[in-house]
Amino acid sequence: MICRINSSIPCLAGVLITGMMLVGCGSSTDDQVSVCGPQGNLRVGFVGSVEGKSEISESLIADDELERMRTLLTIASRCEVQFEPVFSSERARERLVRGEWDIAFLPPGLTAMAMQRGVEDQPIRQLVRPNRSRSALLVHRDSAVKTLADLNGKRLGLLPRGSLTGFYLPLYNLHGLTLKEVRYANNFEELLTLLKNGDLDVIAWDTGLSEPGDAYRLLAEDNHDIPHGSMVLSKEILKRNYKPMLKVLDDSAGQMPKSLGYSSGTLPAVDAYYSLKEIVRHVESWTLPLNRQRYVVFGVKDRSNGGSP
Repeated sequence: MICRINSSIPCLAGVLITGMMLVGCGSSTDDQVSVCGPQGNLRVGFVGSVEGKSEISESLIADDELERMRTLLTIASRCEVQFEPVFSSERARERLVRGEWDIAFLPPGLTAMAMQRGVEDQPIRQLVRPNRSRSALLVHRDSAVKTLADLNGKRLGLLPRGSLTGFYLPLYNLHGLTLKEVRYANNFEELLTLLKNGDLDVIAWDTGLSEPGDAYRLLAEDNHDIPHGSMVLSKEILKRNYKPMLKVLDDSAGQMPKSLGYSSGTLPAVDAYYSLKEIVRHVESWTLPLNRQRYVVFGVKDRSNGGSP
């Protein structure tokens, strides 16, 4: 088959269809069953990761790459694909809780959320990031704040619900404090601007980011390594014969956007999510902070999970 360079999506489709026809000659009937969700199509969510990235633009995948993913998933699943890119972790969390995605490409915080009781999605492929993240709190270098206890009565900046480094872990480590105000930003770059302008006293930070500069210092760093993100399957898809679909995706991993980090044949280290999953569960059980409001960080905390030193 001859494919033109400037027609990558039709080329991809042609190569995959040809390959599947050849494989199908020796395959059982079961291998040919489509993998669709309860709605009769395949609802696929893609979430731009905020862990280890300073701004949303770093999480974006080009439109042609998204279309290539949709085409690949359509061919692999033999089902009509409804593809939904989402760059709001809060919106993605709502989709997961309501069971609106059959397959989702998620950052680590939302992977932990997807594993919660009642959602029960399962990580099935690892999405590898080039950098390793940890949650931290960042202040001005000349700030009078020296310990976590000094944050009583201070103004805190967070990312929206759904981020491990920007939401769940910072709140978990500030348990018992009373904050004058909590403000949200869409990404770490916006949080840093608020801190620089004096609108906040402390912000959530991710050690996987570039150094913020000499004007700032880390107040505290959480001791949990942040695992990679994952491609997760819903409990309904897990009941189906999804392995032939997964094989097509693995065999075509080179066609996936490089920034996605899809790791062919690599199962996520699910154990790495267990303590983080429990932290997410605990924080989600609290009364959570409203934007620009005073907040008492209070709820049942399982201290066995640890936190900042």
